[in-house]
Amino acid sequence: MKRTFNLTTYSDDLNRYADRADLLSALQDFDGVELMHCGPDSRGVVPREKIVGVHLCYFPYWYDFYTGDMAACQKNLGSLDTVRALYGGEDKSALIDAFRRDIARAKAEGAEYVVFHVSDCADEELFTLRYRHTSREIVSAAADLINALFPEPDGALVLLLENLWHPGLTMTEPEVTRQLLDSVRYQNKGIMLDTGHLMHTDLSLRTQAEALAYIRRRVEEQGKEVRRAIRGIHLHQSLTGAYMAAAAANAPTLAQDPQKRMEQVYTHAFACDQHRPFTCPGVGDFIRWIDPEYLTFEFISRSRREQEAMLAEQLAALGMG
Repeated sequence: MKRTFNLTTYSDDLNRYADRADLLSALQDFDGVELMHCGPDSRGVVPREKIVGVHLCYFPYWYDFYTGDMAACQKNLGSLDTVRALYGGEDKSALIDAFRRDIARAKAEGAEYVVFHVSDCADEELFTLRYRHTSREIVSAAADLINALFPEPDGALVLLLENLWHPGLTMTEPEVTRQLLDSVRYQNKGIMLDTGHLMHTDLSLRTQAEALAYIRRRVEEQGKEVRRAIRGIHLHQSLTGAYMAAAAANAPTLAQDPQKRMEQVYTHAFACDQHRPFTCPGVGDFIRWIDPEYLTFEFISRSRREQEAMLAEQLAALGMG
């Protein structure tokens, strides 16, 4: 099992490290990083040989655009100019091109795997948790997109499909999970089980112990074949069900100004999905039960000091320190 932590190329993340040697020192307990590209690494901080995985670009809301419902896109995003700016064009070829660039870069960097979010959620739905589309619809479109992105069965990259709590791969509907795995033709595939995201599918959870029992039950419901398909774990927790339920009952009016709207959306998203260490007794046993090829400590931190404290806390909880 390869152990990594998440890293982006945002300046806020990379500026925590003085140089490449400094990042290497931070990786002494890890095999490398799972990287998300959010701009250039102009200082060359991230060593190519330490990029174990790449999290592909993520569009939280994409289904309407991919299926050509531009009226819905304009309604949800405000204007055709915003649609063009977000996706880089006016039809699904722009979306395909964006992912193809990310995949090509991951291959060039020597990554072993890439992560693809199988989920869709418009801005308003993020708050209300009331959705226009079903998980089956999202999974069907996602499989179509993935089959366009991986037309050749070369197997050069492991493709890991990640669960969220919005329609798509939620890990709460075994038949939908199987639909996705059966529909994606690329053979070198699997699931990236995100523990925090699975917690958000039950807003009644209040303790880490409750959450761990719930996650294990949901995985068991999927059956042994799906459990074996879990080749990676994004390990973290955020017990925010009470907040999410309150927000759904009192959803705000979203701003028309794109910048203000984005601030509302991201503030809420980070309040829901906090990405904290998962440290209750039994987490290590759960990981050994799944036995993934890749284990990523996926945390959101505000500083190098906070990040190091989170990583140390998680290592200690798993007996890996």
